[in-house]
Amino acid sequence: MQELKQDQTLIVSTLEAYFDTPHRDILMSLPAKTDEEDYGVPHNMQVGEVDEEGWVRWEMIPSTVTEDQVRRLEQLHDLPLPVPPLYFAYLTTRHVLNVYLRYDHFMVGLPDLPSDNPLRSLHTLWETWQPLIAQGYIPFATYEDDAGPVCWDTQNPTEDEDYAVVWFDHEALVGQPSWTRAQLAPLAQPLFPSFRTMLTSLY
Repeated sequence: MQELKQDQTLIVSTLEAYFDTPHRDILMSLPAKTDEEDYGVPHNMQVGEVDEEGWVRWEMIPSTVTEDQVRRLEQLHDLPLPVPPLYFAYLTTRHVLNVYLRYDHFMVGLPDLPSDNPLRSLHTLWETWQPLIAQGYIPFATYEDDAGPVCWDTQNPTEDEDYAVVWFDHEALVGQPSWTRAQLAPLAQPLFPSFRTMLTSLY
């Protein structure tokens, strides 16, 4: 429990630092939700009035995602191992949108966690790349402008239940209904030794 609290504190500080920018108003403005099926800003995350173009400011709020919900989603998609503890903290600490982490030569987009359906984006990501999961690569983010999935390599774990981070160019994966581990390994482009390193190297 203490480790989770520490991880949640790290997630909060990372998100606050990410949005602490002169571009904050742009990052924290998105189209408002207009019906149950769309991906707009849920009402309880909206700040102020919706403008004439349908956009609204939004704010992070405490997460309502439970451990049971995360574990059920892992089981639904037959994950070979649980998500790393720090990523679990990301899923369960804040409802947040529009997180695109910028590094020297690339950008990684983390799944949106809207308050009305927080795990929908992650569910879609896992559903889309189930053949990768079957071979031990668990998608958890996207590279650049949806250039491909960013994954954990569960066959390259760390001592603290984390995994090496790689990404796949989706063009290299198109047209192949299934893959073997041997086919995928040469396509896995390394990014970070772990998810924790990926976050802490930002600042």
